[in-house]
Amino acid sequence: MCLLKQWKKSKTKRRKLVGLGISDAWARNISGSRKGYWRLARTPQLNKALGLAYWRDQGLVSVAERYDALRSTT
Repeated sequence: MCLLKQWKKSKTKRRKLVGLGISDAWARNISGSRKGYWRLARTPQLNKALGLAYWRDQGLVSVAERYDALRSTT
């Protein structure tokens, strides 16, 4: 939701979503939607584009995976 909100203009949203692998038609629907950021963040298209693989590539660590790793070592 926060990343979607950073892309303030619909043109930017569409360009970034197409760059992340979403089809142009779906990107146009999402970027032109008047629905709120939280509701758009729950769409399957955004979850595909900004899934766990995207955040891992950005260098973020999953809290759940880290917890499981620490818990299993003790």
